[in-house]
Amino acid sequence: MVQILLRLHVKSLLCFRSVCKSWYNFLKSPHFIKLHLTHQISRPASVLIVYNRDNYGCFPDLSLLHLHPIYFTNPLPLPFAIEAKDYLNFEFCYNGLICLMKDIYTSPEVILWNPATRKYKCINVPSECSRFTYLKLGYVQQSNDYKLLKVPFEPRSSDEASKMAWVYTLSSGSWKTVPFTILSLTVAWGPQISLDGCVYWLATSAVECIICFDLIKDEFKLVDVPDDRGFEREYVRRRLIVLRGSLAMMVSVEDGSRDTEVWVLMNKSGIKQYSWTKKFIIEPFSKEAIPLGIWNDDKLLVVVLQTRALKQVYTYDLVTKKIDYFHVPKEEEFASFMSVRGRYFESLELEDGYGKY
Repeated sequence: MVQILLRLHVKSLLCFRSVCKSWYNFLKSPHFIKLHLTHQISRPASVLIVYNRDNYGCFPDLSLLHLHPIYFTNPLPLPFAIEAKDYLNFEFCYNGLICLMKDIYTSPEVILWNPATRKYKCINVPSECSRFTYLKLGYVQQSNDYKLLKVPFEPRSSDEASKMAWVYTLSSGSWKTVPFTILSLTVAWGPQISLDGCVYWLATSAVECIICFDLIKDEFKLVDVPDDRGFEREYVRRRLIVLRGSLAMMVSVEDGSRDTEVWVLMNKSGIKQYSWTKKFIIEPFSKEAIPLGIWNDDKLLVVVLQTRALKQVYTYDLVTKKIDYFHVPKEEEFASFMSVRGRYFESLELEDGYGKY
């Protein structure tokens, strides 16, 4: 029975809670929500698209591109009201949650929103927190909990607030500070990766590196990027992904003139030492191609934009090198101000008492 329930859409699961009290308690339990999340992560995801048809709205439209069968959804309706004066910014999508930032320069507020259940949670940012920060979200599997992280762009000796990162724990609903002084300049770019109790993202200073935040110890550390001396730094393009349960990085050049390399961070013979190993070499992508990450098994999901309109969607098998194209419907309303923001799948997150309607 449980295996059948795990395969159902979230909308059906929410309806089944009305069958009886025992079903309600089971489907709302943290145990089932965690089982459902694990099952969803292993399934092929959809593509989250951000667009604005008139370029005058206070918040751009979000839509999903489903791939089996392939079709666009209508814009995802926000479960809360926003006014024209509100500044609402899309941050990222993770585990079926969309993270938004509201009123970043006045009374900043983080909104975690689950479109599948329409639950959301508003989190006030402490006034002491520096406004010049970027936002990350990680999942701690051991405690089945989430942590929100606000990290300063640039630690400065004259500003003590810029040397502290703020960590919010979803279960306790509280913030705390942790020291952050590892770089003289940090600029976050590319997607975040939450894996095995850590959050990873790319940063740049005198050298490019990966910043890692341990969600259990609440500590920062640096991870070197792969040895890519064959690439000129000013033209190199890196992207973090998860491949076969390990942190991986795609390394390419902006003009698509060289092969793309896929490196995996491997554990050395069971000891706590890791090193990068080059696993795959891919023929050059076009400049318009955006690899979104692993879609299913060893298949890389790639979208191609042309004049900011969606042109192609395909998968590239890293092992067989086979390419499978999806037929993309022509939707004129998606032709303007469009960007692809990552992978999305339904989940029951925020259904265990942390969110509200």
